[in-house]
Amino acid sequence: MQTLAAIQLSNITFSDSLIIKIPARLKTSGIGRCQLLLSFKPFANKPELCVFSLVKVYLTITGNLRLTDCNALFISFRVPHKAVSSQTLGRWIKTEIQAAGVDTNIFSAHSTRYASTSLAANKGLSLEEIRRTAGWSKSSETFARFYNRPILTPKKKVAVSRKY
Repeated sequence: MQTLAAIQLSNITFSDSLIIKIPARLKTSGIGRCQLLLSFKPFANKPELCVFSLVKVYLTITGNLRLTDCNALFISFRVPHKAVSSQTLGRWIKTEIQAAGVDTNIFSAHSTRYASTSLAANKGLSLEEIRRTAGWSKSSETFARFYNRPILTPKKKVAVSRKY
C-alpha cells in the first residue's frame, strides 16, 4: 500500500505505455537500488483490466476535484479531496476483495501482493523477474519464505492459502 500511496502525478507519463516512476524512499528502498518504475501497455483485449485506460479515466474524473497543490494520484472521495494514506488504500482494497467474495477474515489488502507473486511463479515467471518487479533484492528470500503459496480456486472465489 505504501507504494501506491507514493505515486505522484508529476511522475506519471503517457506515451505508447503508461510509465509511473516512484522515486520516494519506501521500506523496500535500499542504497544503490534502482527506484521503482512501473510500465503498463494498453490492454485492448480486456478493457476492464487495462491499467493504462483506467488511470487515464481516473485522472480525467478526479481532475476537477483535486486541490491545486495535491500531487498524489489517489485522493479522497470526500471534500477536500486530499491525498489518501496507505491505510485508506488498504481499506479500499479490502472492501473490493470482500465484494469479490474473498474472505477478509483470512485475507487482507496485502494478500493481493502474495496472490500476484505466487500466481506469477505458478505461471512460470522467473524468480529473478518476480524479485525485480516486487522490488526485492537479488539475495532476498522474502518471496520464498512468505509469498510463494499455492493458489486456491474454490467455487469461483480466488484466494491464496496461507501456511501457518
